[in-house]
Amino acid sequence: MRNEEIRYKELINKINTLKTDYSGKGFREVVEIIKRDRINDDMLLKELEELSLKRFNERVRFTLGVPLGNLLEGAATIAVVIMVFLIDSPWMLYISAIVLMATLHPLSHYLTGALSGIRFTHYYLNGPAKVEPTLRIDHVSYLKASGKQRALMHLSGVLGTVAAPIIASMIAVYKGAPVVAFNLLLFFLILIVFELLTSTKIGDLMKAKRENGYR
Repeated sequence: MRNEEIRYKELINKINTLKTDYSGKGFREVVEIIKRDRINDDMLLKELEELSLKRFNERVRFTLGVPLGNLLEGAATIAVVIMVFLIDSPWMLYISAIVLMATLHPLSHYLTGALSGIRFTHYYLNGPAKVEPTLRIDHVSYLKASGKQRALMHLSGVLGTVAAPIIASMIAVYKGAPVVAFNLLLFFLILIVFELLTSTKIGDLMKAKRENGYR
């Protein structure tokens, strides 16, 4: 029996084990094998996605469909920009930066993923305080994408986040608030340092680097 056939049978056995004894570690092992060997078996990938989705539904109670989630994120983005021009207050500029960080991050993931054929299934609340709007990835489309496409999708979220204070700073300059604009630029620099210290270990930058290592 060829090595490829042996590895494939081992992979099937690992997936069957997950059906009765699911573990995050076991799931990640299967995903890594699929990425490494560039396995493109629709039935196998669909089976893996069904296992992941079942686990997700057991652990996450509040979800939104992707179209509705995108609509709310887009509406919040537009609303906060309009409010910045309607409410003449420095605090509104700071608030806009925070809101845009929360909205541009998942929207950047979605738009970049859509261009690469990566789909998403739900919006849900994640992060340390469980208040961060997050997209759940569809593993079938994710694993069919190339490593570089997956890396770019992960990287786009970070770019969306750090773009928020820059956008708010530009609005502050337009409104004649140089002090606020300067503070927002400082916030941008702090945010860059924060992302480099944290996201490279547990966040999107780490995932982007990891996926870029695959074909």
